[in-house]
Amino acid sequence: MTDGRETQELVRRCIDRLPEVYRSVLILRDIEDLDTAEAAEMLAITPNAAKIQLHRARQALKTLIGREGCLL
Repeated sequence: MTDGRETQELVRRCIDRLPEVYRSVLILRDIEDLDTAEAAEMLAITPNAAKIQLHRARQALKTLIGREGCLL
């Protein structure tokens, strides 16, 4: 079992392995807590595209965490 700090480090490493397009939207929405419109504007994409990329980013992160055994 890992403590909170180790868990954060493991998740951060997995985030760092995401493709840039996924990493950017994930950080803006889930870490910096911007809303969809703000994130989309910063990324110069539509809000719908931001939602799609965020969904894909979360799925990719979940897969990476599972594959790497990050939180198991």
